[in-house]
Amino acid sequence: MKKLRNFIVLFAASAAMVACHNNGKTAANAAGTDSAANDTAMQDSAVYEGEIPGADTGSIYTLKLANDSTDGFSLQIKYLKDKAPVENYNGKKVVATKKVAGKDVTVYKFALGKDTTYFKVVNDSVLRMVNDQFEEAASKLSYDLKLKK
Repeated sequence: MKKLRNFIVLFAASAAMVACHNNGKTAANAAGTDSAANDTAMQDSAVYEGEIPGADTGSIYTLKLANDSTDGFSLQIKYLKDKAPVENYNGKKVVATKKVAGKDVTVYKFALGKDTTYFKVVNDSVLRMVNDQFEEAASKLSYDLKLKK
């Protein structure tokens, strides 16, 4: 009986050692780089894109929203005519709800450096840029980002 117990303990210990072996890791993972976090953020995100008009030139907004508990976002702003560099922002999206014209409106708030940008959830596939009072633009121009993926 004692030999069987020792055999089981030895078998469990060796199985644990084999399971923890480093064969499946890449060199980057062995060095401490977390590639799973980057891959997951890219694969498990909703991507919205649209052209937002501006005073001098329009810009293409590409917004990636993580579909997990991190509520992370990545926003790229590429200007159409200017030679301005592409702007990239990352952070955590904040969800806010407010009554506007008697209706509950859900808005995503994104901190972009010193500024904050707001996008109203129109439906499952459209986000619309709004002001800090959650009001849409008075102009008839499109401020929509549409779901790409």
